[in-house]
Amino acid sequence: MNPIRVQADFNGLFGDVLCLTHTETCKDGAGAEVRLEAGMVVTAFDEDADDNGNRDDLVATGTVVPSPDWLTCRGSRWALNINQDGVRHESEIRNA
Repeated sequence: MNPIRVQADFNGLFGDVLCLTHTETCKDGAGAEVRLEAGMVVTAFDEDADDNGNRDDLVATGTVVPSPDWLTCRGSRWALNINQDGVRHESEIRNA
């Protein structure tokens, strides 16, 4: 079973922790609200493009956790502990 895809801003990436949201929900790939819970496995994506302007999203899969204290002071509610695959472009996954 594939993890749920949720939109995220990868400007909130700190090592292997990605801030997902400042609220209880975030949007999936179709724009529907997804209520986050600790322990969920999700794939976060951020729209990006390759050098030719073709869409090539950044993606990272991991486990949803309550944001650590050092992120909650900035308003973050939920974060993603990124798995060993790290952050990649979708083209890297397709070509692997």
